[in-house]
Amino acid sequence: MLSFPRYFRCLYPTTVLVATLCACATVPPSSVPPVQTAAPKTSADIYAPPTAKPIPSSKSTQAIVAMKEKPRDTAREREELLKYEEAARLFREEKRTLEAFQMLEGFLRMHPDSPFADDALLEQARIRIYEEESGKAVSILKKLLHDFPASHLRKAANLELERIYFSEERWRDCVEAGDNVLIFDTLPDERVEALSMSAVCRFRKKDRMKAVDDAIQATLLTSGDEIHAKAVQALELIAAELKDRELETIMSQSDGSEPYAHIAMVRLEKDIEKGYQAEAMEGLMDLLVHYPGQIPEEWTQNIYAGLRDHLLVQTNTVGAVLPLSGRFAVYGQKALQGIQAALGFLGSPTDTQSATEFRLLVKDSGADPVQAAQAVRDLSENHQVISIIGPIFSRTTRAAAEAAEESGTPIISLSPDPEIPALGKNVFRRSLLDSQQITTLVRLLNDRLMMNRFAFLYPDSPYGREMMNLFWDEVDKRGGEIVAAESFPPGQTDFGPQIRAMVGLNRKMTQEELALKEAGVDVELAPIIDFDALFIPADYQTVGLLAPQLAYYDVNEVLLVGSDGWNSPWLVELGEHYVEGALFTGGFVQDLENPEIREMSEKYWLTFGEDPQGLAVQAYDAARIIRAGIESGMVRNRSTMREYLMNLADFPSAEGLLTTDENGDILQKPYLLTVVDGKIQRFEIEFD
Repeated sequence: MLSFPRYFRCLYPTTVLVATLCACATVPPSSVPPVQTAAPKTSADIYAPPTAKPIPSSKSTQAIVAMKEKPRDTAREREELLKYEEAARLFREEKRTLEAFQMLEGFLRMHPDSPFADDALLEQARIRIYEEESGKAVSILKKLLHDFPASHLRKAANLELERIYFSEERWRDCVEAGDNVLIFDTLPDERVEALSMSAVCRFRKKDRMKAVDDAIQATLLTSGDEIHAKAVQALELIAAELKDRELETIMSQSDGSEPYAHIAMVRLEKDIEKGYQAEAMEGLMDLLVHYPGQIPEEWTQNIYAGLRDHLLVQTNTVGAVLPLSGRFAVYGQKALQGIQAALGFLGSPTDTQSATEFRLLVKDSGADPVQAAQAVRDLSENHQVISIIGPIFSRTTRAAAEAAEESGTPIISLSPDPEIPALGKNVFRRSLLDSQQITTLVRLLNDRLMMNRFAFLYPDSPYGREMMNLFWDEVDKRGGEIVAAESFPPGQTDFGPQIRAMVGLNRKMTQEELALKEAGVDVELAPIIDFDALFIPADYQTVGLLAPQLAYYDVNEVLLVGSDGWNSPWLVELGEHYVEGALFTGGFVQDLENPEIREMSEKYWLTFGEDPQGLAVQAYDAARIIRAGIESGMVRNRSTMREYLMNLADFPSAEGLLTTDENGDILQKPYLLTVVDGKIQRFEIEFD
């Protein structure tokens, strides 16, 4: 086949090419008159930028006509064009990628010297990209660049490489590919895209100031809305991670254009995050003066509203959203008592109390999520509280968390739901993790007490099912066995059917037992107790009723195991000696040798005339954390309160040392508790 100069290979719309193919099919080669070859166009004139799923361009009719000036195998040339166009059509119109790729591969094998070979390679690479096979796409693109050094598709190939490297976070390769794109005469959209990706990649390579230059240049160029938005996004991403000194240097070069407006907006948002509210308010006024018409009105309104709330916030005012009415009012009241004791309300002052005066504003959430959310908004917007304690339950906490995020008010929920901290950056949780309790229990039972056969008797509720599944999973990890599992409806008081089913008292009599019964012998089925421990993830009221019934059915020689819901003196009052020796977890235990526990117990007793229990202690510690932050001077507003809570580490409390994890959970290590001589006390054991 004849070879021709590469400059004839220009791109024209596919429709023109199809018309040319039809002409080639109907007009004899000898009848085609010679045509004067036009001057080749530049790539800026002829190149159409690829979209996310690019459609390949076909060869220009002009180039084909020019090639007809010399004798050639027209039939073979037409065959080449048809094969290439059919493969491209399959991909472009029907996304039949495998078939299209195979046709292109066959075309390249039959016509390796075809003037359309580089087009076919680029099309193959795009098919691989579409199929998310980036490694194979890179190999094809590199082959194109190596085998066709003068190809007009070098710009397109490098742009595809830059996109791949950017998505794979191969920063160095991305920068190199971007530089190779920018040496060509590019269209605006192409240049903006290449610069935007290069800016981010340079920044990740620590070439920070050059990255800013690229991002500014990309933002200044005129392009389509979608491409321009990506340039702005890249600029804001980089600006958000710049240091204050770097931001000052960049802003000193501002000419009042759009890129510098975006950088100034990012700088102001960073000031707000750091708690520099007064400075941020001045910065907002300067921003509106120096960049008129360039600051989105919605952004301005949101910033102003946030600044207003922060500037007006009452540093010594704490809010509480608790269920103080309805069937859960008893829980809300206990939590409120813990908060009051921690903040010094109603109790006699002691030498250890600070002179700081606090205000406590309390709102009733009931069991209504809407009511809980409205309570958070009211406390945040109308009373300017610095932080909120509560709610207690999952449904109300989820609604309250959304309202807290809107106002930027940190809340400390007392809910046991482990998903609560993921609801927002202002949402924290002070409660024992269910998974922590289960891991601690099973580790003790299996590793130290050498038990590996277990049974479950659990309430058929979300909490009961979750705890049962967690326990089962942990036993499986350690090679243990679950031999029985029975559930009961919440609120049930007669557990006979479940107990009988669990220990085989409902089974049929054996032949020997039947013979004895027929002989007049009073035969009673004996329970089959083939497990070492019985796990009951219920509250102390339920366990207090259930334990005597277990004894009634002669289920005696097993260890009763439970969670922190058992941790109440009423467990012993209700369950009496039937819970003696039981093993369970808790977040708190009366240990007057511990100074934190002694102080808390004294405050609580002086205020309410009773000993504190689980939920009251959690609320007490949540309030103490907030109080300590305010008294330390570290907390000046809601932003610094959030930062303080997020960085809490080894805070001494009545529940042990408290530390906030990366999710916003204020965690402790659970206590292992038992009943000895009718009293709840710590189960003394040391783990490695």
